[in-house]
Amino acid sequence: MDDTDNLDWLQLRTPGGRRFTPAPFPGDFTEFVVREVARTGWAVHARTTIDAPAEEVLASINPAVGTVEALGDGRGVLVTGGDSVEIVAVWIGMLGIDFHVTEPPELVEHVRVLAGRYARATTQVWRVVTGPAGGG
Repeated sequence: MDDTDNLDWLQLRTPGGRRFTPAPFPGDFTEFVVREVARTGWAVHARTTIDAPAEEVLASINPAVGTVEALGDGRGVLVTGGDSVEIVAVWIGMLGIDFHVTEPPELVEHVRVLAGRYARATTQVWRVVTGPAGGG
C-alpha cells in the first residue's frame, strides 16, 4: 500500500470567486414540479377563461392538469393542455362550468365545431313509428 491509497492527505479546497447564495423559491416545490412535468409533455397548450372563482376550479381539477390564475372578477384562467385539441375540448367541457376558449386558435375552432354538432344533435325530433295511421 502506498500513499495514494490513503486519502488522509487530501484537503478540500473551496473554488475561488463569489459564493452562490440561492434565492428563496417563490412557491411550492411540489406544485411547481408537478405542473412543469405535466406541461412539458403536452402537445397542445391552452388558456381558457372559466366563469367561476379560481378556488372552485382548483377544487375541480387535479394539480397535474394545469394551473388556475384568479382574474379578480370572480373568474379564473385555466392553463392546461393535452395530447390533442379534441382531448382538451372534451376535458374542459367535463368541468361542468361555463368557459370561454381563448387559445390556441385550433382549440377555439374545434370548440366551434363541437358546439355546432351538439346544437344539431338536439334539434331533430326522433319518433318511433308504430305503424300506419289509423291503427292496423
